[in-house]
Amino acid sequence: MQKYKSSLLPFFIGLLISFILFITLNWWGFLVIFPWIGFSISFGIFLRQKLKGNKRLIGRKVSILMILPCLLLFVPIINNENFQLEGVFLIVIVGFFFKGFIHYAIAKIFGPLIWRRGFCGYACWTAAVLDWLPIKNKISNIPRSYRNLRFIMLSLSLLVPIFLIFVFSYNPWTDYINKQEMKLMFISNGLYYAIAIPLAFILSDKRAFCKYVCPVALVMKPASKIGLLKIKPNLQNECTECKSCNKHCPMGVDVMGFMKRNLPVTDTECILCNDCSIVCPTKKIA
Repeated sequence: MQKYKSSLLPFFIGLLISFILFITLNWWGFLVIFPWIGFSISFGIFLRQKLKGNKRLIGRKVSILMILPCLLLFVPIINNENFQLEGVFLIVIVGFFFKGFIHYAIAKIFGPLIWRRGFCGYACWTAAVLDWLPIKNKISNIPRSYRNLRFIMLSLSLLVPIFLIFVFSYNPWTDYINKQEMKLMFISNGLYYAIAIPLAFILSDKRAFCKYVCPVALVMKPASKIGLLKIKPNLQNECTECKSCNKHCPMGVDVMGFMKRNLPVTDTECILCNDCSIVCPTKKIA
């Protein structure tokens, strides 16, 4: 049982965050959201410690699937909130800094200073579905520069609210806040799924959407460059250049390149999934 104690850490962190936010902002939902997220991650870590071999890869996939209903259903329905980028930016423009903004601040703006793009690996409700698709990923031959297409999507996500307010005189207070947020959350995320799932099958890459389309990744990248947590090499073991880590990396990071040079993985595409560590035959990846 001793080795399983470390798996409880995310759960206790979730409890701590929930009480801080509940006391500060006085909304009972925080007492549900963060403990559940922490418990889900802890359960995934427990599975990784309990299972053997590559079966351990299922741990994170279970975690992210457990978190999906909390963020995609519970929060929007209970509080009529839209956590999609477009919706959050719309309320920020008019100075409404509440739960939707708090989610973005914790998960995607300041949080990455600690866990980098861990949200993409463990809490993204879009990726939660993509990671379970019956697709065997292939190493992509698409140039990495194509990932800059996400800048187009980010621009559109930010321009749509601006056009609504300043060009079409849309009033977020009367027409959106506390009225249509939940509906627009489901419409927006439905479009994400409609693009992401076919794209995954077309490119034989479960996370093709994350790499080439998703604008949220760009929001997290600046803080991720200096984020605290990183995949690190075990200096006691050698890399045999088997490329197993690269083959199993859902984001196409050249993990082997970092391990060969005994450097931590600083690529901002890394989502801290630790799949590379599980499949490494020499335990070079800590």
